[in-house]
Parts: sequence; C-alpha cells; structure tokens
Amino acid sequence: MSDTKIYLGIEVGDASLKVALVDSTERRVLRTAILQTGTSPLDDVYTFESVLQAWLDSIQQESLEAVSVAIPAFRSIIRQVYVPAEACANRDDYLEWYLGLITNAEKGSYIMDTQVLCGDATVGETVLLIAVRREWVDGLRKGFRSKMLAPKAMEVDVLSLMNLMDSAERIDGLECVIKADFAGVTLMWLSKDRLQDLRCVSTLSLVDKSAEEAYGFLAKEIRRQIDLAKEDNVSFDVHQIHLCGELATDPLFMRNLQEAISGYQVVLMDSFSNLRLPVEEEDSAAVLSCSAAIGAALNLMEEA
Repeated sequence: MSDTKIYLGIEVGDASLKVALVDSTERRVLRTAILQTGTSPLDDVYTFESVLQAWLDSIQQESLEAVSVAIPAFRSIIRQVYVPAEACANRDDYLEWYLGLITNAEKGSYIMDTQVLCGDATVGETVLLIAVRREWVDGLRKGFRSKMLAPKAMEVDVLSLMNLMDSAERIDGLECVIKADFAGVTLMWLSKDRLQDLRCVSTLSLVDKSAEEAYGFLAKEIRRQIDLAKEDNVSFDVHQIHLCGELATDPLFMRNLQEAISGYQVVLMDSFSNLRLPVEEEDSAAVLSCSAAIGAALNLMEEA
C-alpha cells in the first residue's frame, strides 16, 4: 500500500478556485489549475465543493491527506496595530475594539489571528492583525458534505506566499514579493517568519481603459509603492523582486512592469530550489497563478 500523501491547496477567487496538488513524499507539485465557479466560492459553498469534486474526478484523484484554503488579502483585513502598554494584558479585547472602529461591524463578526512583531507589555506591542469574516470561515468549516474535501486549515494568501518562499526557497534576509492579479496587486516585504510590510494597489480604476493604458497605469503605481516603502524604511532597498499572479503570464503587463521598475531584477515564481513543479504544459502554465495555493498546501505538509 502506498504511503504517498497528497495535499490540496486552494486559493478562492471572486468566481474561481486556484488549486494545487502537492506530493509530500517527493516534494513535488503534481497539478495546478484554475477552476471557474460562476459564483463566489466563499458565499456558495455548495458550488465550491461541486466544482472541486468534478475536477478531482476528472483527474482520477480519489484520496487526499488534507485540504487547505487561502483567502486573498483583498477579502481580508491585514494591519500592523500598536497596542498600548495599558492594553497589552487584554490585547484581544483591544483588537476587537480596533476592528469595530474600522469595519463598523458587531463584535465577533471577524475571526482574528495575531502575531506580536515587536515590543512588550511594558512599552506596548506592535501586532500583526489578520481578520476574516466569520460567516466565510464558518461556511467553509461546516458547509462541505465530503469529509475529505472539508478544509483542515484556512489562511490569508500573504501567509501562504510567505510559507512558499520559506519552504521552497529558504528565505535568507529580506525578500520582496508581488502578487499581481486582475482583482488587485499585493506587494509584500518579508523575512523568515515575519511580514515586514504590506501594500496593495487596487485595479478598480482600470475598468473601461484599454489594456495598454491600464497596465501602464498599474505598473507605475506599483513602482510608486516600491519607492514609498523604501522611503519609509531604507532597509527595503532590495534589488530583486519575486513575481507571481495572473498578470505575470500577460506579456503586455510584463513589458509595462519591466519598464516601470527598471533597475530591479524580476524573478518569476515558476521555479524553486527545494520544490519540483509539474512539467505537463497545462499544469505548468497555471503555476504562477496558483502560487498561493501551492503555499497553502505546503503549510499543511510542514505541520504534519
């Protein structure tokens, strides 16, 4: 009997699922794909499960060790929050209050995950706060009929990419990663086990523009955010940028980006030192779009 364990990572989109099957024994990505759902997977769990099961049936994948889901940063709240010394003893209550201020939502509407970045109870703490709507998390926890497909873990795509970089490349120092999707662009500066900075560029203003005009504007805004990050922290003067996401496969976007960030070396996240990727054309073509899904699967593998 084979002891091979297959992990499935999923990134949920507005009306799609980005999926990655990873073999833990060989540390190899077996398949990647983008599955269209037609509805929001977070709001329509029945369709989420049906589309996923149909894909697994089509590739004759009958068993999974575990499933992990990544939620895009644009569908979550990610903040660095300073917690005053007098509030550190009741940090969660303070952060719940903070969430209420910025969302105008009732207490308990979001599920929080936190990490203390620096400081202590005597001087106050700087905390990384990540929050996702409780109704989405509860839906994914309780809405699946198949026990095999029910997610074992959920995280934000930023953490999935951090795990991918650390697990597949072994982070050594500061790295800059850009995830460029049609829904928005996320720029992150990270070191081992720590998110140093996070910036986002919306794509809403690009609606009704030509591709040339839209990509030119987007590339310039990405460059502006890189420059602003370097102004805020001189240590962010990196020379290499790792790029993934749907737009990374678009030659026109890539040409505009290369022109806007000339002087930086752009490294596509389609090969890794410590992870084998699929060689079949259909699966390898989706790797850049499915980077967060790969990272989500690896996260479960690392914990096993």
